[in-house]
Amino acid sequence: MLRACIDTNVWLSGVLFSGPPAKVVELALQKRFDLALCPQILEELERNLHEKFDVPRPAVRRLTFRIAQIADIHEPAGNVHVVREKAADNLILEAAALGRAKYLVTGDQRHLLPLKTFRHVRIVTPAAFLKVIGATRALP
Repeated sequence: MLRACIDTNVWLSGVLFSGPPAKVVELALQKRFDLALCPQILEELERNLHEKFDVPRPAVRRLTFRIAQIADIHEPAGNVHVVREKAADNLILEAAALGRAKYLVTGDQRHLLPLKTFRHVRIVTPAAFLKVIGATRALP
């Protein structure tokens, strides 16, 4: 099965809004593809949902627990230094590579999308990923 790593910004957009990120999150939760993540993605998701968007902590914990149940969690060692401006992005790249993800799905147009690939991982937008997995018909 296809394996992907979903960046925190896609999780946030997908949980809070509609559109391609929401469809990617929906398909991930339905286990339509294998999911590779790192603890940092879940921690950042939890922190941002609660602190920036005032989602109650119990609801946030239920969501991150559900995501952790369906994902393969990989602990990056901090050995990747591709993005100088944002160390957290290097952890995402490393997690995608460690998890043997074929795709890293992100909305990060500043640091990650310009890379296009990292090792064996293609870096794509949520809309592009939906095309890859043939799930664009169900979009609103």
